[in-house]
Amino acid sequence: MLMNINSISVSAANRLNIIFVICKVTTIVTVIIVGIVRMAQGYTQNLQNGFEGTTTKPLSVALAFYSGLWAYDGWNGLNSITEELKNPERNLWLSIVLALPSIIILYLLTNISYFTVMSKVELLSSNAVAVTWGEVAIGPVVRALPILISISALGSGNGALFSSARYCMVGAQYGYLPEIFACIHKQRLTPVPGIVLEGLIAIALCMPSNIEGLIDFFSFAAWIFYGVTFLATLFCKFTMKKAKRVINVPIPLIIIIILIAIYLVFAPVIADPNIGFLIASLIILFGLIFYYPFVYRKIEVNIIKRINQFLITFFQLQIAQVNL
Repeated sequence: MLMNINSISVSAANRLNIIFVICKVTTIVTVIIVGIVRMAQGYTQNLQNGFEGTTTKPLSVALAFYSGLWAYDGWNGLNSITEELKNPERNLWLSIVLALPSIIILYLLTNISYFTVMSKVELLSSNAVAVTWGEVAIGPVVRALPILISISALGSGNGALFSSARYCMVGAQYGYLPEIFACIHKQRLTPVPGIVLEGLIAIALCMPSNIEGLIDFFSFAAWIFYGVTFLATLFCKFTMKKAKRVINVPIPLIIIIILIAIYLVFAPVIADPNIGFLIASLIILFGLIFYYPFVYRKIEVNIIKRINQFLITFFQLQIAQVNL
């Protein structure tokens, strides 16, 4: 469904995302209000020992960061649509300054509300934390929570699909992917090939049932690329001093984020080495096999060019323009 909507219309995908956000925020605010009421009624016993039994070991804390930062991973989505954003110098900055603190406050208050109902052990053992909370806090109304949670998940999926398809499109325009992924539909102006590719990858990643392993797998790979991205940003600070920048990031902040990325990549591997980290590393290294001949050496394969041209013509696509 999300692939179809994003392929048909950019505005429809944005409107749908607004609806999802409204539903999600309404649900979260409801949970927070009920939590405040329960705190006023004296249900604060679980808040007094919430960190009891937790670790302070630096290497182990990194794994906890993976699960925590997973909830905030949409922070990087807006960067992918800067070219489609009106007045990005103003709106991108406002979005960062207003959205991130608001989300942090909402999520923290939601967790506090959960602790007015559940102990730490009960929260960690619950298959659906919000539903377990709702059974005690709101009674019969809890039946609506699974629907609202599903809407929230759809909203996250829609936002991720919207932004990742643009990453795919721009990557292809720089020559890192086949030409067809640099295309948009002639009439609808949507990056259909990128949407389809990212949607299929998402479906494949949903097949394993171990969500904790998937989060660790994704976070490990993501922070490798975040670190490399900020290294490139730092490099460009010195080599492209006159380049126009939508937002000027201070060098000390870049260095701090690079150090955080190094910690989040290496600490979990040392603390809890597992096959997921190895697979993620091999997939990244495997990309070099294709990068060297097809990107660095610019070797072209005739059959791939013919397939690209056929698909571009058949699906009524055109090469999108990018501000290089």
